[in-house]
Amino acid sequence: MTQKTVPVSRVAPNGGTHAPEVQPAAMPDAGAWALIAGLLMVMTVCHGIITSGLPALDSAILADLGISRGALKLRETIFLLSAGVSGLGIGFLTARVPPSRIVLAGLVLLAITLTAYGHARSIGQIYALYGLLGLSFASSHVVIVVLMVRARFSGLRTLATSIALSGTSIGAAIFPSLAVFALEQADWRSVLRVAAIIPLALLPVAAVLVRSAKPNRREGAPEPAVPSGPLLGAFAQVPRHRLALALLLAATFGTFFASTAFLLNLFLYLQDIGLGARMAALGMTLVFLTGLFGKVLVGAAAERWGTNRVWNSQQMLLLAGALLLSLGGPMIAFAGLVLLGAGWAGCYVLTQVVIANSFAGPRLGQMTGAFIVFESIASGSGVFVAGRLFDLFGSYRPGFLICAALIAGAALAAFLFRRLVEGGHAVAHREEPVGDPG
Repeated sequence: MTQKTVPVSRVAPNGGTHAPEVQPAAMPDAGAWALIAGLLMVMTVCHGIITSGLPALDSAILADLGISRGALKLRETIFLLSAGVSGLGIGFLTARVPPSRIVLAGLVLLAITLTAYGHARSIGQIYALYGLLGLSFASSHVVIVVLMVRARFSGLRTLATSIALSGTSIGAAIFPSLAVFALEQADWRSVLRVAAIIPLALLPVAAVLVRSAKPNRREGAPEPAVPSGPLLGAFAQVPRHRLALALLLAATFGTFFASTAFLLNLFLYLQDIGLGARMAALGMTLVFLTGLFGKVLVGAAAERWGTNRVWNSQQMLLLAGALLLSLGGPMIAFAGLVLLGAGWAGCYVLTQVVIANSFAGPRLGQMTGAFIVFESIASGSGVFVAGRLFDLFGSYRPGFLICAALIAGAALAAFLFRRLVEGGHAVAHREEPVGDPG
């Protein structure tokens, strides 16, 4: 009996334990890689400024406004919730509006919001502006990346997604040091007004590179047969849907709650343990430079060894980094920063790929948007709880140890999820021969 060939756009057998070999016809063209380059640059600017450049201004803002850290960090909670709700809305909006237009509108909104931020006089005004920053952030976030990659790429989707999402790490490696340097030359309000120029300068380049994705299919080629229904990914073959969903939610919540609590309090924490502002900025740069290389490497590793397996290994790296940061001094903390950066990079990228693989089908945009809301709730809760626990105990250590425990729980949930998915694929393919997974 002749073996059936596994379509390249299909989820690999064994829950992604092995990735299928990419056929020459499925190789992406130059335009597809130009799209990835454009998304990379947009995420570098948009995500880098919002999530890493702005926190480097915290010390100056705290001194100027005379507020507590808990009150300031509520700003991030509002931002993350706004980004999540906006991501869900964008998931529905992409059915009517080309994703490329959403990306360009997000850059314009970022420039306007940064300009207004430079004139803010109260924490209430900052809260309102962070709601707009959440919308700008979502305009080039995971929903857009996943939809554009899946529409333009038939193979190498995990690698393409990981490269595009590396923009977050590039921006995070660049903007903290730039912000600290700028603060030495001017006040924080002037720094924000100058920062507003950057997304406007990127706008024409993004307009050329980030074009609405088109299906990457040869003219006249028949569409591959796929089963009908709302779920065409891994969940279509997992018999215990509710348990698998609960495990995926647990793994996602623990990972995002803890990681964001670390990352968005990191600049202040490094100063608390004895590092100066420049060394703290260097520490953040180290985290995100490690994350930059980590995202590309885990994308390639997932193509080779499978998404779920690599995802689980990255959570263990994240746990090791969290423990070293929580318990060590300044020198040990730098080792923790490297592990935290590498672990978070893989977890961030591969969580999105696992979700996309699990819910591939006509509702992918909406399901991805729903998970973005969930991730944002987890992230917003984490950064706020860490800030509040600092206000209560005068130290980040209690909150960070709680975060390490949550990462351990997330790793266990991800392992059990992987076993369920692998078992579902094994049953589904027991009587259906497939091509060599490579």
